[in-house]
Amino acid sequence: MSCNTNTSTNKNASLKLDSIKIGRETKTSTSIFQGLYYPHYSNFINCADGKRYILKSNNLLDSAYNKILPNAYIDEAVFLEINALPDINDTTTIHFGIGTTFKMEQKNYKNTCIASDYWCTGIEPFWLIQISKQEDLIDFYNPMEQKTIHFVYKKPDVKNGLTVYNSTDGENKISVAIKKEKCNGGIDKQYDFSVQVQLNEKKYDGCAIKYGAN
Repeated sequence: MSCNTNTSTNKNASLKLDSIKIGRETKTSTSIFQGLYYPHYSNFINCADGKRYILKSNNLLDSAYNKILPNAYIDEAVFLEINALPDINDTTTIHFGIGTTFKMEQKNYKNTCIASDYWCTGIEPFWLIQISKQEDLIDFYNPMEQKTIHFVYKKPDVKNGLTVYNSTDGENKISVAIKKEKCNGGIDKQYDFSVQVQLNEKKYDGCAIKYGAN
């Protein structure tokens, strides 16, 4: 009886040690996430499944964000690829841990995974517009000022071959008129849409690309 008891105790001890080891490995294993990061509320939307997480970060992320968007409006999103640690006790949380690596860059039509209506761009001077019903925005980015003028999304008027978006933030007004026609975007880049923009008293001409196009 004594021998049988000792054998059982050793097996239980071995199982407990194995469980502790597995638990530690699970807790310290990281996963690669790609998506949009909204720093004001520490929200992260994962591109793979569209799931929203709380990202527990540190000053490294804040520093990188401020370099990319030094004059960001509240909760302006950036693209983030991060090797992060999922929280085994809370499936809605991921952690920026010790040794975590990441890549952060401004959103563009190639890296964002949330559907947009259009991305528009122009040169001389360079400017960029994102129009997205899903993100509820019409954003005009001026790289000279490193600043985005943010407008709430409004349903466009479609008439005479033009798709026209109008919006205001109370201080600024914008009108974006998009037409389906070949457009030279510079450096031998051809787009399928041209765009004319009226931002307050300034006019801009450029090209547009529909979401999902190459």
